[in-house]
Amino acid sequence: MISIIFLLHTLSSYGQADYPLLRSGDLLFKGGAYTEAETQYRKALEEKQKPTSNYNLGNSIYEQNRMTEAAESYKKAIAGTSDPQLKSNAWFNLGNTYYQQENFGESIKAYKESLKLQPNDAEAKKNLMLAMRQLQQQQQQQQQQQQEQQQNKDQQDKENNQDQQQQQQQQKQQQQQSKNSPGDQKENVSKDEAREILKAIEREDQRVQEKLKKVSGSKTAPVKDW
Repeated sequence: MISIIFLLHTLSSYGQADYPLLRSGDLLFKGGAYTEAETQYRKALEEKQKPTSNYNLGNSIYEQNRMTEAAESYKKAIAGTSDPQLKSNAWFNLGNTYYQQENFGESIKAYKESLKLQPNDAEAKKNLMLAMRQLQQQQQQQQQQQQEQQQNKDQQDKENNQDQQQQQQQQKQQQQQSKNSPGDQKENVSKDEAREILKAIEREDQRVQEKLKKVSGSKTAPVKDW
């Protein structure tokens, strides 16, 4: 995999007031002391606003992996200069900040602006190609994720519909059973119980009648005549 090219060299443009600060910032940057270099460039900008100072400040911030802040410094350098080389380099590095943030669409735009000013810049062409490739892959991944999400949603909706239909069917079966079975069972039990009660009453009546007959047919005990 071809790596992206980062063009982060400093550009020197010294004036009288800011000379010591810028000179110190450049030396610190080249020595890898990016935090200290940032401090010197900021002090130099307090003395005098210069596009080269903003550009170099952006580089020192970039090396500290603060891409959003670095991008702002590059934008100031672009807006403040008419120098084609400085502006092209600033566009190039601005494209790198977007690339690092995986904002490949903006990265492509920045590289194209850099190439407008320096059409033969091989590094800008290479990074533009890589950014376009990354954007394509990113879009394909996003599309695949959307398709998978839609498939999962459709499957979930299908399962929910099946569950709902099953619940409705169970409710209908329960309602049908409540209409038929319980009432019939209650009615049948009541008839059976009534028949048994009638039979019991009839048997009891028969026993009573037989008992009365026996009593009426028996002789009374003689009463003593005292």
